[in-house]
Amino acid sequence: MRRHRLLGLVLLVALAPAASSATADTIDDYIRTEMKARRIPGLTLAVVLNGTVTKMQGYGVANLEHDVPVRPDTVFELASVSKQFTATAIMVLVEAGKVQLDEPILSYLPRGPETWKGITVRHLLTHTSGLPTLGEDFKALRPGGTRKDYSTAQLFDAASKDTLSFPAGARFQYSDVGYFVLGMIIEHASGRRYRDFLEERFFKPLGMSSTSVLDHWKILKHRAAGYTLRENELVNSRRVTQSELPSWGGVLSSVKDLITWQAALTAGRVVKPSTLAHMWTPVRLNDGASYPYGFGWQVDERRGHRWISHGGITGTEVSEFPDDRLTVIVLSNLGQTLGWTRVNAWGLTYGVAGRHIAGLLVGPETAQPDPDAGLSQRLRDVLAAISRGENAPLVTPRLAQYFTSFTQQVTAERLATLKSFTFVTCDDVRGRAMERFGATVHRICHYRLINAAETRYYSFWLTGEGRIADIWSSTE
Repeated sequence: MRRHRLLGLVLLVALAPAASSATADTIDDYIRTEMKARRIPGLTLAVVLNGTVTKMQGYGVANLEHDVPVRPDTVFELASVSKQFTATAIMVLVEAGKVQLDEPILSYLPRGPETWKGITVRHLLTHTSGLPTLGEDFKALRPGGTRKDYSTAQLFDAASKDTLSFPAGARFQYSDVGYFVLGMIIEHASGRRYRDFLEERFFKPLGMSSTSVLDHWKILKHRAAGYTLRENELVNSRRVTQSELPSWGGVLSSVKDLITWQAALTAGRVVKPSTLAHMWTPVRLNDGASYPYGFGWQVDERRGHRWISHGGITGTEVSEFPDDRLTVIVLSNLGQTLGWTRVNAWGLTYGVAGRHIAGLLVGPETAQPDPDAGLSQRLRDVLAAISRGENAPLVTPRLAQYFTSFTQQVTAERLATLKSFTFVTCDDVRGRAMERFGATVHRICHYRLINAAETRYYSFWLTGEGRIADIWSSTE
């Protein structure tokens, strides 16, 4: 284990020899420009390319009241980026024979409700259990308003009373409740408290001295303050709730420590390489369709590059491009508070990656002549239908089921001041056997949308019949 710690230290100090000053300056300019536009007070960025740390830098301030600058050892609340630690802990127990992925969770939690009898550990890991999504979870705790402290027993009681949205395995639905239940399984199978298990199995052996499980009573050195937007004004985020078992989003860390963690994880020093490959495989649903989420990670690809990532509501994000041997980590202190002004702190890891991986970004490409103006108009009409909450026949049913009121609201806002929607290019993917929500994809067409506030790039996954199997947008 001492050798493993030394390897992590060597990685940390091997700074920047592979990065040209031109690339570094380009990234600095990009980050500072985006921070100003998105009103991000401070962030840390780390880039690891081919096993070498080419960038590890703080920008802006960690605390606006005290003008404390962000540094590489600044500690941020990771929120849902923490899910990878919970998922990895489960897989450590799977390797030890103490947990079975396809075992019903009631085998580990016999006091659970009868409604959970069809849910397995795998369903929890992949958010396919049917347990409720954000805003609909732990409903029994809502009367009386938010409390400062929640015990594991209180959370379990509330989770047991939550209504399932669908049969296990039928579809994907992001659920913090599911990862809370995974924390309980970790404690049951290991005989250790969740926070102690992570400390003893991960943080201490790897020398991650700035990483811990959330404890609001504890004084943490170099901790960043958290901010959000309320009525378009920058304010303190007031995330002070203490959960005894915060296994859905309760890890705090620094980019220094996360570099160490990602290096150990991908080198097979935390779980076996075959186990990590399993975690980075898209889930297969009951109907045979796949969804781009694995165990604690979003599992996707962009323009021929595998992309493994996860974000957190506090303004954090980690992206792995394993085939390009590239890791990008951004930890910021501008997060979202549900019901308040929408913030836009995410996507920076993808933008930084695009400045290392040629052809990843659509934005820099020269727009090609539009080969099918009729298709472009139909795609534009689909966005308009989504903005009105209407069904769009061009959209495959499996994709349509994932549209939410949030999807409608965001699309409507972007179209409200639309200036132009123009074709950029199409990627022919017929040779890559690409599938999206069960539909075979033939090409991905990219469009530039300009409105009064921003320029965005919309990508449409199209079947051979011209139906839309998926839609994605970014600022790059």
